[in-house]
Formats: sequence, C-alpha cells, structure tokens
Amino acid sequence: MLAVAAPSQARPPAPQPGVKTILVPRAPGSVAEISLAKLLAYADDHAPVIRTAVARVGRADADVVGADIALPANPELSLAAGQVWAGGASGLNLDVSLTQSLEVAGEPGLRVAAARADRQLALASVDEVRWAVHVDVHRLYVALLLAQERRQLAERFVSFSKALRDTAQRQVAAGESSPLVRLVADTDLAQTRAALIEIARFEQATRAELVALIGWTDDALPAMAGALPPIRRAPEPEALLALMMAHHPSVRVRAVATDALKARRTLAEREAWPEPTVGVNYQHQASPGPTGGAPADMWLLSLSVPLPVWRTAQGERARAEADVAVAERHRDETVVRLRGALLQAALALNAAADRVALYETDVVPQLEQNLNLLQRAYTLGEADVHQVSQTRERLLNATAQYLDARITYFKTAAILEGLVGTELWAERGGAH
Repeated sequence: MLAVAAPSQARPPAPQPGVKTILVPRAPGSVAEISLAKLLAYADDHAPVIRTAVARVGRADADVVGADIALPANPELSLAAGQVWAGGASGLNLDVSLTQSLEVAGEPGLRVAAARADRQLALASVDEVRWAVHVDVHRLYVALLLAQERRQLAERFVSFSKALRDTAQRQVAAGESSPLVRLVADTDLAQTRAALIEIARFEQATRAELVALIGWTDDALPAMAGALPPIRRAPEPEALLALMMAHHPSVRVRAVATDALKARRTLAEREAWPEPTVGVNYQHQASPGPTGGAPADMWLLSLSVPLPVWRTAQGERARAEADVAVAERHRDETVVRLRGALLQAALALNAAADRVALYETDVVPQLEQNLNLLQRAYTLGEADVHQVSQTRERLLNATAQYLDARITYFKTAAILEGLVGTELWAERGGAH
C-alpha cells in the first residue's frame, strides 16, 4: 500500500506450480508492537480466506492426477461357456474376449492440458485472494494509526475542557461566577469525553476486524508500529492504468480463466471423435456327434468403430464455445470496471489531498496555540464561558474536519492501490 516509516513487504508471492504449500500455525507471541511487514506475513500464513483458497489448489492437483491416464476406460473381459449335445454326445464350447477402447484424436494430452490450465486458474485465484487480504490489512493498519492520532487530539480537547471546568468550579465556589458557568463547562467536558469514547470504540472495532481477517490467535493484538505515510497526489492516469493491466490479480484471473476454457473447448471438439475398440477373441468349439472329430480352437482380432451420425457431442461443443465467449466478455468487463473505478479513485485521492493541505496550512499549526490562548483568556476574565465554549466548538469542528479529510485520503489511497494491484509508491522507489 502506501509507503510508511516502518519496514513493510511487497505483495506476497503466489504459490508456484508443483510446489505444495503446507501451512503450519505459528504462535504470534507476546510483543508490545507489531509492524506492517509482520502483519502481512502473518496474514499470508493464517488468514482463513487465503488458507481456503490454497486448499482449493489441492482439488485442482487431484484433477491433474485424474486426467493423466493414457486410456479412456478399463479393458473389458468377457467369458462365455456352454455344453453342446449332438447325437448323444456332448462337448464344451468356450468363448473368451478382451476388448479395450482407444482415443485416437489426442484426447489424453488435451485432457491433461485442460486440467493443468484449471490448476493455473486456481493458483491465480489464490493470488487474487492474497492481494485482497493484503489491501485490507494495510487499510486496517493505517486506520489504527489514524485512530491513535484521533485519540491524541481528543485527549487534548478533554484536557482543555477539564482545565476550564476546574477553573469554572473554583470561580463558582468563590462566588465569582454563576453556577450556570459550571454547567456549561461540564457540558463541554462531557462532549469531549463522549468523542473520546467513540474513538476508543472505533479503535476496538477496527482491531477486531483485523484479528478476524488475519486469523490472529493471541488474546490481544499489539499496538501498531510505524508512522502514517505522507500525503501524496495520485500518479498520472496513464501510469496507473499501465500498472493495473500489468499487476492486478483480477485481470490475470480473467485471462487465465479464458485460457482454461479455451483448453476445455479444444478438448470437447476432440472428444467428439469416435473412439474405436480393439479386442482379441479366443474360441474353443467341440465337435460332438456320431462322427466325432477334433475340437476347433480359433483366435480372432476385432475392431469396432462407432459411426458419428446422430450424436457428435453437439451440445458439449456448443456449451464450451459459449463458455469461452462468456469468459472473454467477463475479462473485458473486469478491465472496464477496474479502469473506471481507478480513474475515479485517482480524482478522489487528489481532492482529499487538497483538503488535507488546506487544514494543515491554516488550522492544525495554530490549534495548540489557540487552545492555550483561549484558556488564558478565560482564566484572566477576558472571555466568558459562552465565548470560550463557542470557540472551542469551532476548533473542535475544524479539527474533526481535518481528521475526516485525512481518513478520507487514506481510505481512498487504499482503494486506489487495491485497484492498481501492486505497491503504488513502492513501485516508484518509496520507502516502505
């Protein structure tokens, strides 16, 4: 995702063909903080959706094993025996045959190729799931860092309101102010504390979502190590689209799915060819009767070929052709959808970056100074409690708008990089 101060890692590699992935649960251990890199590595090994996707590759492996058989069916052995009577004499007739059907249009090799194409699709789907988890982990990691920032600002407002309440309480106790002044101060303090409670609830909910996503097995998730990345504008649309076409797992999945269905279409066309059956037959015939005679033994070779007159797998071939057409449309639809969403996310990211810049220039640098001046003015009697309350409310709203702008920016950045399909700023040399 975005470049951050703590070390991170690039997108997890997809499983390699022929390599069996064995997932061994690891205890997370007891640590005070956890970096983004460790979160991503842990999610890659333990995230339930990733483990399910990897398990599906095992089914594809089984299909490859099933397809790698040279003959389409087992041989058939038939045996017939009977007694023959003639002229008061009898004899034994015996008929033994062994037949085997054959595929002569290269179906076995095409069947293996189709099964391997399906396995490649399963592997590409694992990569797609991995990237989705990667994006969500990074999104939640940044959300937790933002929650820490929001909590610090909220605690500053609580401290300010508490100091005003204490001052108002002393003035009321000394008879210098009306009890209504303390009521206003208590109301302001309650509002700031309520905001702090909501931030804590959001942080706990975000942690719970992250724990469920990555399959965390410990009781408590450590604090997030690292710092929020800098605010940056989106790269040019042409560069984003090029990265998307080269890296997004969904684009590759749609392309691999089309190739797999084309392999199935070729197999369906070949399976329409007739399958001859070859056999060998042994017959033993007795010669009972008045004249008698020696029994006869015969060996016969047989060949039978079905005539493709009425049924030539018309339905299967038409269905395979239609499946390829649907896959190609699905691939084009995916590219168009991702392109549109990518361009919208880039515009939204730039707008959010501009909003953050406005607040960082005019509001945030003066926040602490304004709170100190406001508290001093109230203490010296230069402003009454109502003026202080109104000014504090304006500062609180401005701070909330600034935080909302930052939250919107980082959410949009997560969406944008998810649509690109790779580490966006890392591709441009940014530090993780």
